[in-house]
Amino acid sequence: MAESVIYQVVQQTAVIQINRPEARNAINSDVMERLAHALRQAETDPHVHALVLTGTGDRSFVSGGDLKEFHETLQSAEDVYDKWSDMREILFRIAAFPKPVIGAINGAARGGGAELALACHFRVLSENASIGFVQVRLGISPGWGGAALLVRTIGYQKALRLLLTGQIIHAEKAEQIGLADEVVPQEQVYDRALSFASEIAALSPDAVQGILGLMRQGCDLRLEEAMDLESKLCASLWNSDTHQTAIANFLANKRG
Repeated sequence: MAESVIYQVVQQTAVIQINRPEARNAINSDVMERLAHALRQAETDPHVHALVLTGTGDRSFVSGGDLKEFHETLQSAEDVYDKWSDMREILFRIAAFPKPVIGAINGAARGGGAELALACHFRVLSENASIGFVQVRLGISPGWGGAALLVRTIGYQKALRLLLTGQIIHAEKAEQIGLADEVVPQEQVYDRALSFASEIAALSPDAVQGILGLMRQGCDLRLEEAMDLESKLCASLWNSDTHQTAIANFLANKRG
């Protein structure tokens, strides 16, 4: 049987692929366990500077949680909360990942799949892709932290509309409202996400990871504190080999 999560490293980028095409890449307990393990691999590997998250095939990125398994195994509110807490922790780890995470949204992202897509720092959508927080249509709410991520991405009013209507947003509209960073032809979505990840991975990992942390922390600070944090980060990077080499090259070219 094929593994439900495929992990590979392409140059300096880790690629994590949800691989359950027979279930439209729905997330079950096995995927949760393997996804958590893959994230640990990518985070601790010093040769990995960026991460691409995608699904198998061209129909679904992730169709949501595996309703068949979860309805058979989760019998009480406490059961659901415990299981959802595990998945929420995975999404938090992605959102707070110290290396840039690019979602290659290769098809439909529904329910929990939309939540997973929102945890990524960037989203490259295929022309055929769509995102829908459809939980309300099933009489529930997002449960993995996706609503909190959505409002931080597109703002309160737009997020509220999507959450209360269960509206499915196609790629072009997703780009217009800030859910997508890029929209590309279907056959290019993985390559473009990998290329984007490689662009960032080629830069100073200390600077990239520092800026990621700065942006994440700065949103929760007073303006003066956020600006001070920015100065401290730049100061800490000033004497790095990367910066000193860049300055030496700049000055040499200027003299030339």
